[in-house]
Amino acid sequence: MSTTLGNLLRLPVRATRVHRRWITIIPKRTRVERHSSLLPETWIISDDNAITNYSTAGVAHALGLPVETKRVIPQPTIPLIGQLSGLRSLFGESSNGKLSCVEDAYSDSMPRFAIAATRQALPGLLEIRKRTDGRTMTVYLGLPNTKLSNVDALLITRLDQMKLRSIGPGRANLENAISTLLPISGLSPITPVSAQDPSVVICIGTGFEPSGFRLLTTDYDRIVDGILHLPLSRIRIVMDPEPNRGMRTALESRVIKRIREQPVDPISTRKPVTDVEVIDYAVGGQPPLAEVLASATHVIATADNIPVVSMAVSMGLPVYIAGMERVSNELRSYYHMLDGRNLVRRFYPQNSRYSYMLAPDITGKIDEFSAIRDHDPWGTYDAQQDLSDAAEFIKERYIEINS
Repeated sequence: MSTTLGNLLRLPVRATRVHRRWITIIPKRTRVERHSSLLPETWIISDDNAITNYSTAGVAHALGLPVETKRVIPQPTIPLIGQLSGLRSLFGESSNGKLSCVEDAYSDSMPRFAIAATRQALPGLLEIRKRTDGRTMTVYLGLPNTKLSNVDALLITRLDQMKLRSIGPGRANLENAISTLLPISGLSPITPVSAQDPSVVICIGTGFEPSGFRLLTTDYDRIVDGILHLPLSRIRIVMDPEPNRGMRTALESRVIKRIREQPVDPISTRKPVTDVEVIDYAVGGQPPLAEVLASATHVIATADNIPVVSMAVSMGLPVYIAGMERVSNELRSYYHMLDGRNLVRRFYPQNSRYSYMLAPDITGKIDEFSAIRDHDPWGTYDAQQDLSDAAEFIKERYIEINS
């Protein structure tokens, strides 16, 4: 008895439970025991979002393990999910161990890493963490709608840091987070298309960015008024997978219809735009977003569409922000930072209202898409370095948690 007890005492002790006169010593599981049942894989928990699929795939492949995409099972809206701690009410244990929030996933075959980037995919990520008792390393891109400690690693932006700092100075310095200037995009610079045949991609966001912008119908009017003064041969309008319903209706009536029914000016030498394409990512069968962006000489994005801004900047495309003059609070500071690094410019085309007052102050070549001042040359952004730093942080965090 004493020998057995002595051997147990030599094992790492996780907890000691005292019950009357009996003392039960529970040896701590070694790292090999904790992770021997995990698959050496990285799972992407996806809801087929056309934008975030690039970022999650980039992070997953950067971790160096085989990657598998798992579709999330849509869940009913759960109020106050951010206040759920144990999440017992959300995830019920099925008799065969099948996960309730992730398709084709069972609790006896869990991955080493799991990655998500949307609020729809978050329940699947949290369920995996609960089913494995924290053994699977969970990664979320952005600020999740739950306690920040419910996720092992957060990949946030400078804007996210500003949001946290506005709540409390200490909230911006998280042990489980790494920040980058722009959201992780997973994309690299491309060879730009010829500027002799200008084409533009207009990217419309969800309609709202809580850090300081709400898209208005007047923003649509300004976009149309601006592009109708530009010598464009092709316009592609990209709609976010989750647009505000009212903004979708306004987009169709105030942008698409106006462009297609533009009157022909007999005096002007500018040819009217005849090639207008609408790409709605709320509907299946659309071309990959990166390919759509690569077809443009210029990209116009509404101020709430930060993920697409990151994609276009990472690809080395000229990016113009519609509604930039109306941003406020943290978002104003954020765009000031991006503008200061020459990564974006305010969308204010030549021949727009009051541009005639600004033109005399421009000494260099006028940017027809941003005729507000002299601009420094476009800056470059190393998105691949962000990706490498994020992957290294996740690996170090994994070792730290499980050592």
